Amino acid sequence: MRKLKATPKTRSAGAIIVLAAALTGCGDGTSGPTPPDITGQWVGQVVDESSVVSFDFRLSANDRGAVTGTVSLQEEADVLSGTVIGLHEHPNVSLLLELRGAGRITNIAYSGNLFGADQIRGTIRFGADATLQLDLSRVGA
Repeated sequence: MRKLKATPKTRSAGAIIVLAAALTGCGDGTSGPTPPDITGQWVGQVVDESSVVSFDFRLSANDRGAVTGTVSLQEEADVLSGTVIGLHEHPNVSLLLELRGAGRITNIAYSGNLFGADQIRGTIRFGADATLQLDLSRVGA
């Protein structure tokens, strides 16, 4: 019986078959782990030398990362509420808060990073120089 010998041509074909079989389950490269969704209720506090302000966000994000929602903040008996728009490009979270009260509109920028599925570490910025730490936790986590 004659022993068959692999030629360079058959070795190449064999390598292609093995490579094709290995790649069959790989998909298009976009199917990695799904990043956490920020849809839900988030709460946190800003503490400075004179007061504590509590924030309560109700956020909804679509599959492209656009965020909308509402926000309320409370300092002692004073409560303000408003709307939120922004973007979540994991792990980055950028929000613009528009608060209405006392006959005026106030805009506050929030910028943070999502850690795990239930923590956002960030800062709020209002005015030219005022930046304060505001970390948020998901309610019900």
